[in-house]
Amino acid sequence: MINRHLQSLILGTTLAAAALAVLTASVPVNDWKIAGPFGGTATTVALDPKDARVVLAGAMNSLLFQSQDAGSSWNLLDVPKRNLSEVTTILIDPADSKHYLIGMIAAEGGGLFDSPDQGKTWNSVKDVRDFGVRALTVSPSDPARFVAGTLQGVMLSTDSGKSWSRISDPNNLEMQGITAVAVDPKDSNIIYAGTTHLPWKTTDAGKTWESIHTGMIDDSDVFSIYVDPNSPTNIFASACSGIYASGDRGDQWRKLLGIPNTSRRTHVVRWESSNCCSDSSAPGAVYAGTTMGLFRSLNRGTTWKTLTTTQVNALAFNASDPKNVYLALEYEGVGKSSNGGDAVNLVNNGFVDRVISAASVSGKNLVAVETQEGETTGIFQSRDRGESWSQLQNVRGLGGVHLKAIAGMTSEDHTLLAASPHQMYKSIDAGASWKPLPVRLVIPPPAEAQKPAATPAPAHSTQRGKQAARARTSRTSRIVKPKETIREIAPSEVSGIYSTKSGTKDVFFAATDLGLLKSGDMGEHWTLSSIPAPSTAVTGLYVPSNSDGRLIARAAAGLFFSKDYGDRWEHLEFPLPATDVNDIAISADQNASLLVATRVGLYSSSDGGNKWIPNAGKMPASTVTSVIYAGSEQTAYAVEYGRLYQSANGGNSWSEMPTALSSVRIRQLWMPDSSSQRLYGITSDLGIIFRN
Repeated sequence: MINRHLQSLILGTTLAAAALAVLTASVPVNDWKIAGPFGGTATTVALDPKDARVVLAGAMNSLLFQSQDAGSSWNLLDVPKRNLSEVTTILIDPADSKHYLIGMIAAEGGGLFDSPDQGKTWNSVKDVRDFGVRALTVSPSDPARFVAGTLQGVMLSTDSGKSWSRISDPNNLEMQGITAVAVDPKDSNIIYAGTTHLPWKTTDAGKTWESIHTGMIDDSDVFSIYVDPNSPTNIFASACSGIYASGDRGDQWRKLLGIPNTSRRTHVVRWESSNCCSDSSAPGAVYAGTTMGLFRSLNRGTTWKTLTTTQVNALAFNASDPKNVYLALEYEGVGKSSNGGDAVNLVNNGFVDRVISAASVSGKNLVAVETQEGETTGIFQSRDRGESWSQLQNVRGLGGVHLKAIAGMTSEDHTLLAASPHQMYKSIDAGASWKPLPVRLVIPPPAEAQKPAATPAPAHSTQRGKQAARARTSRTSRIVKPKETIREIAPSEVSGIYSTKSGTKDVFFAATDLGLLKSGDMGEHWTLSSIPAPSTAVTGLYVPSNSDGRLIARAAAGLFFSKDYGDRWEHLEFPLPATDVNDIAISADQNASLLVATRVGLYSSSDGGNKWIPNAGKMPASTVTSVIYAGSEQTAYAVEYGRLYQSANGGNSWSEMPTALSSVRIRQLWMPDSSSQRLYGITSDLGIIFRN
């Protein structure tokens, strides 16, 4: 069972700054601070064999973290970045604890990276460049012999990683994608390699290889191989088809039963021959990290005990005390157990690998959502202006739902509106429970017809006729006032949810494929803003921090401007298609320029959108992902390829701001309101960062 009491993440600004210690040799005082929400996906974990206090944990997006206090806190290491990448494996040189190697897979291949100084600087290993590395290991009997499992075969180094050579047959297509490697602890010439199609073995350091798959289900992806250090004839393999054991170095395998089929996809298997855990009457245990959690067997796989229910990607044991074990977990970061897995605590202070989809104010709090949080949505709350975050637990109503947008109100913190790509949701208890929100569209009545003129009675009418005429006139003059109608609609695409103030009233907007929807009663009813465009679809809305009624809508037909909370709109003659627009900044000062971030640079207009100047203030003519007015009415910030720029004169000139997070990927800049003195960055991997 995972103990989540540490996931309250109450961490002050001092500790948040400490998370950057490795990078802060000469950092400005008001630099970006990593604040979480801590956790996310950890892909691999490793311990320093000489100092068990030093732990490394890898993640998606080329992220690597270091702990020097046994997981109590983590520092981000500045490793080379690759597109759509994953740190898959870590090796700490047993002969030199300052020497790190990491393997990476990425969209363009990945590679092997080497650091001689505990992760301060990194070099790409030329012999293993531009192709993915999934596994690294070292020979126990020859610590200078390293083995790498790559997408182009098995690579061997005999000089502690200085040079590498391929020892698998390049013409053997079945040995192209290596997923696991292991070395016999007593004979360094015996090397095992797992592939996406069964395991292989060499007994002569790679001169020849043989397939060792007898007893293993055909076409089994082998994720890990482990050799018993005390009895090397005994080896274990984990695969997509389950766990296998061999007593003769892989010549014959038998499948270990007892784990349910739903959990058989096993990422890692380990055998610990020491007295590992509290319920062990005899030394030795098999650990299996699967998609459905961590399992342990004290009788070599006959029966199993479920220890956690979170997917385990990797395990690392303290060699001097195997009861201490670290887990790389899917969605939940790094776990640690001091009793062989009986209890696992999350140790994520400083470790974060999260893609936050949206953030909003909710009363005095901040809320944020992470779309891909397993089978549901991660919802996080901060009560201290983003310095620390806690994840809402046991949220009801979002099973199988992945929210991508959220909006709250400044007046209270109970009501939240959110949206998945195709459905809106509402919570009235600060996010603890959610219900689908039907979109009830209020359709105004048609314009009232002109009142018909009364027909005068003839002069010769009798008294009785006059009374009848008056009755007819009375009936015809009572015109029934047309009523508005309410019709439930179903948008097929919800791009965003937004909130603002109209006087003292909270107003919500929803950008949908059916148009821009507006609600003044917390989402119970909506009206449709009449944007004058042939296509109704709206993909974004931009609001100034002072909520003065000005809005800019990004629609399929272009950009549209409103001065009255969306009652009337006018088309802005912007020179680029709306699909090129990433962000728009509207200052609280109505005389300040409009700023538009696009895929080809920053555009500025000082006349309300009639004339536009490209590359305003000599910003680089490349993708600007976000722009915002913050603090002073003329102070603006913009992000170009992760670099933060500041303008003190409404975008007329810009200067780059120094930072220790040189390769941070900021998707959106954000300030909760006009009085905030804190600038937030919603990133593609490090959650939400901030600077004062």
